[in-house]
Amino acid sequence: MAEGRRLFAPELPRDGGVLRLPVESARHAQVLRLRVGDRVRLFDAAGSEADAEILDVARDAMSCRAEAPRSVPERTRRVTLLLGVPKAPKLETIVRMMTELGVHALCFVLTERSVPKLAHDSPKLERCKRIAREACAQSGQARALEIHGPEELALVAARAPADAARVVFWENATQTLDAAFASVAAAEDLHDVWAVVGPEGGLSAAEIDQLTPLGYQQVGLGEGILRVDTAAVVASALLLDRMHALG
Repeated sequence: MAEGRRLFAPELPRDGGVLRLPVESARHAQVLRLRVGDRVRLFDAAGSEADAEILDVARDAMSCRAEAPRSVPERTRRVTLLLGVPKAPKLETIVRMMTELGVHALCFVLTERSVPKLAHDSPKLERCKRIAREACAQSGQARALEIHGPEELALVAARAPADAARVVFWENATQTLDAAFASVAAAEDLHDVWAVVGPEGGLSAAEIDQLTPLGYQQVGLGEGILRVDTAAVVASALLLDRMHALG
């Protein structure tokens, strides 16, 4: 019955063996009402999984006997989203949905209209990483969303690989996503996309002027203006769909 249950394990024994799981996994097991003898699947959120049997489980402690781990192939279609730092209540929702969709990386960027402050060592970032692992357990993703930043928008945008497609979603843009990708011969050629979504106040014209020489094409998301959490999810889903990465 519990065969499909997934629990996070920071390290999986190379040849299998007994290991203790972190507190977050023990509490997750309690929520799932898992018991001694149940079979589960452990994952390290970095591409390795292992089948295991629960040996003991309590609220803050848990141990399993794991089989030798196996590697899960890396994604062949990768979306990296550069997102203007949103307000705190939206952080967790965005991270959870990005992980469920299979977005490769989320880079928080500082923009002219970014109001919230987010430090590199902020507890909010650590919580976001935990939320990503939890979303992996729920959605079956083998790899957690990579979370980076925050850094200045122009600095991060310039790091896109030379062969990556680049778009910036902007409320004043009139070009469609399909038009932006018209130069791509086929979806099979679309392996790596870097996309920018602004904060609550949107991106300024000056920031768009900075992104244009870096190869970022302006793309619209319809006639209305979307909230940042909505825009991030819609943009990511549209990109993954165009890359044939959703099915």
